[in-house]
Parts: sequence; structure tokens; C-alpha cells
Amino acid sequence: MNYLDRVREINRKMGQSRALQQTCLTFLITILLIFGVYFRFLNIDKKIYWIDETYTSLRISGHTEAEAIQQLYNSEVISVASLQKYQQPNPEKGLAGTLNSLAIESPQHPPLYYIMARYWVQQLGHSLATPRTLSALISLLVFPALYWLCIELFESPLVAWIAIALMAVSPFHVLYAQEAREYSLWTVTTLLSSAALLRAMRVQTKLHWGIYAATLALNLYTFLFAWFVTIAQGIYFLKTENFRWNKTVKIYLIALSAGILAFSPWLWVTVANLNRLQTSAAWTNQKVAFGFLLQRLLVHTSNIFFDLNTGYKSLNPPSIAILFIIAYSIYFLCRHTPQKVWLFILILMGVPALALILPDLILGGLRSTTARYLIPYYLGIQLTVAYLIATQIPISRHPRNQKLWHLILIALALSGILSCAISSQAQFWWNKSPSKNQYLPQIAKIVNQTPNPLLISDNSPILGDCFTCRMLSLSYLLDPKVKLQLVLEPEIPKIPAGFSDIFIFSPSQTLIKGIEAQQKRQTELLLNNQNFWLWKLKKSPISNP
Repeated sequence: MNYLDRVREINRKMGQSRALQQTCLTFLITILLIFGVYFRFLNIDKKIYWIDETYTSLRISGHTEAEAIQQLYNSEVISVASLQKYQQPNPEKGLAGTLNSLAIESPQHPPLYYIMARYWVQQLGHSLATPRTLSALISLLVFPALYWLCIELFESPLVAWIAIALMAVSPFHVLYAQEAREYSLWTVTTLLSSAALLRAMRVQTKLHWGIYAATLALNLYTFLFAWFVTIAQGIYFLKTENFRWNKTVKIYLIALSAGILAFSPWLWVTVANLNRLQTSAAWTNQKVAFGFLLQRLLVHTSNIFFDLNTGYKSLNPPSIAILFIIAYSIYFLCRHTPQKVWLFILILMGVPALALILPDLILGGLRSTTARYLIPYYLGIQLTVAYLIATQIPISRHPRNQKLWHLILIALALSGILSCAISSQAQFWWNKSPSKNQYLPQIAKIVNQTPNPLLISDNSPILGDCFTCRMLSLSYLLDPKVKLQLVLEPEIPKIPAGFSDIFIFSPSQTLIKGIEAQQKRQTELLLNNQNFWLWKLKKSPISNP
């Protein structure tokens, strides 16, 4: 065989190898997409409907928490259905009721998701799965939005498809796709506004700057911390223009102003209710050690790809390996892409993350330990890892390196599938605040086992300032036969006769002592947890000595 024949044979084999590789990669991406869609709807009603989700249902019902307290905590015996009334859209309240509930009690949550959820539940009926299904459907829009951003950023369909594949089975994004909150929508609007900005900067037409203004407004109407994304985008744009005034900067400022102007009605609501916003966020002011903040951040970062709900005490070997890959991907990105690419991703990651981390370090607090607040940071990480893998897996001069990155892609895919499979079977996961909620099913089981139970509770400090939604969360686990009697401290309810068992849920000491004195019977502690207590009134009266 002469030299030319050998060259032709080598080229033929390389062509076959490329075709086989392309087929295998297409098959892998397709499988991961199928798994991703499947996991977003699998057992969507299995996990507990926790306090944050009950707040969602309270807002879309049109009621306020103050109304619920006034009408429920009056010592009257009520049914579980009476409590659940505050989790279903009230036709008399209408959309105005939802907006009013948010404005008065939760101005930090812009109304876009809640408006969508209200109409969704109103059409399909309320159940535990209904609002979660809306979030899952919205999460599917992440795929085209991510593809668009990758094309604008990298001009590479391969990077886009690998990013989509990793996003599909990301345990973090699957968790929040099944949560009745706005975070899957925020992921979509963050991707859309970022892609729209890059597109507008590239083509420089009024239409595309208008699209950016619209997506900016949508992002701001989705979540409060979208402001950090807006600031990050502004820093990136001005840096690419070298902070010089020109026609492009003028057009950008007009688009930015238009987006903010569209959001101005809710901006006014937020500013007008700033005191309420500060009160709602007071829980984030708890001071913790720097080591705790760092540990949480590292664990949440690795959870993007691998999450077995192991907690925050230590990083396991797979998580450490993932952190190493992430660190190397950032280094690789900065070394092998133009400034306009790596700068965009680093600013998208850095500004929202530092906006939470720095106040925690300087003032103290838990802002940066809340994973859902760091979604832009996670998106930046996923973009860097996708770029790294996409540039390493094609045919190259280093077959060993190529095989290594094929294995890394498969390992990341399998770790995501494994994490999602295990999470789909669990009733609790870290995002549901299990330390505060994991005993609710046990409490409900104890109460449900009795033939005709009465459950009494008050606004005990044990439940904090969200005692109503704790009761609403518990109500999803109680049988219809259970009756409730709710009071405000220091009131002691008159317990009617006819109940087989009297239970007292996380009571104040005032309530326990008052019931014992009124009924002349002692109580026994059935369950003792730092967040929830369950007492039972003994059936035999206190005997006189």
C-alpha cells in the first residue's frame, strides 16, 4: 500500500469513527432528554407540600395570612376542608386578591408566576400536584432557552446540546421543577434575557433591543434577585463598550429603561412595603461561621450534578471530583475563549453570587446558603462544564484524553440520573427544609389512626411567625375525619365532647396548662422535636389524693 492509499485509509477510518461518535453522542443526549422530562413529572406529588409551597397556594387563593388567622384561629371546631379553603382560588377575590396578598405580605415575590399559577389552578382544580405540574411544564422551556444562549455565546450546537443534556438530568433543576414556586420560571427568564442581550448586541436592531427589554421585564417580574442579573448584564455590556458613550450605549440604556419602566408598578409596591420585605427576610440575618458558609456553597455547587441528600457536614469523593472538574472548566474557559465569552459567564456567575456572599461575610447572615437564590451562578457553571466537555470529546490527537472526557460526560450523566432516581422516591429532600418538616407525616399518621380525633393548636413561638402555613402543610397529610380547633395565645378553647382522642400540636405552655386545668386531665408527650411537639390529652381524669 502506497502513501496515498494509507492516507485514504486513515481518513476513511477517521470518518467512520466520527460518524460512530456522532451517533453515540446523539443517542446519549436523546436518552438524557427523555430521562430529564420523565423525572420532572415522576412522583410529582410524593414530596411533602412544605411551607413555602403553602404560601404559593395562599397567594393564588387571593387570601392573606392575616385573613386566615382572623377567620381560623377563633377556637371554633373546623374541618380540614375549612383550612384547605385558603389553598384554593377564591372566585370572589379574583386576580386582584392575589396581587393584594402579594403586595401586602410578600412584596419580595413579583406576581408573574403567581398570576400564571392562579389561572392554572383555577382551570384544572386544586390538588397537591397541580401547581407543581405548572412548574414542571415551565421548566421544559429551559431547553430551548439554553440552546439559544449557547448559540449566541459559543456559536456551537455541540456545546448547546451537551449543556441541555446535563441540564436535563441536573438534580438541582429537577428538584425545583417539581416545586410550586417561581424558581423554574426564573431559570427560564434569566436564560432568555441573557440570550436576548447577546443577540441585540450582535445584530444591533431596534427589534432585538425591544426583545431584550421585554425579557428583562419578564425576569424582573419573576423574582426579586433578577435585579442582580440585570446589574451583571449591564456591567458586561458597558465593559464590552469600554465604558464609553456611543450610539450603542444609548440604545442599551433606552432598552434598559423600557424594561425597568414596565416593571415600575411592582417596583413601587416593593418600595412602599419595604418594611414588610425586611421582616420577611429577617430569617436570613442569623450569623454563622465562615466555614459553614463555604461548606454550604461547595455542597450546593456539587449538587448541580450529583445529589444524594447527604447534608452539609462533609463533601463525599464524587462531590470533590465534581468540584475539581468545575474549577478546571472555569480555568479552561478563560484560557480558550475570547474575552467576550468568558467575561459574560464569569460576570453572570459572580455578580449575583457576590451580592449574597459579601453581605453574609460583612454583616452576617444566611443569604448565600439558600441554594435557590444562586440560580444564575449555577447556570454559569453548567455553561463552563458543557463548553469544556464539548471541546474535548471530538476526535483529536490525544485519544486517551478523548476517552477520559467521554467517561467524564457519561459519569456526570449517570450521577444525575442516579440522583434524580433516588430523589424521586423520597418524601423529603434538602430543599424542603426536612429539619423543620420531616416529622409532619409522623404526626399525621398518629392522629389519622384514631377514629374521631380533634387536633388543637395555637400560635406557639415554636412554629415561629409562619404557624398558619405550618398548619396548612400538615393539613395535606390529615384525613378528612380529623377536626381542628385553633386559638391565639393566651386563649384556652372549650373542648366539646364526642371526640375519641384529643391531640395538641406544638402548643405554648399556656395552652397545655390551660387545657389540663380545664379538663382536669394530664397530657402526655408523644413526639418531641425542636420544631414540632405532639401532645395527647389522657382519657383518665386526675385522681384526687
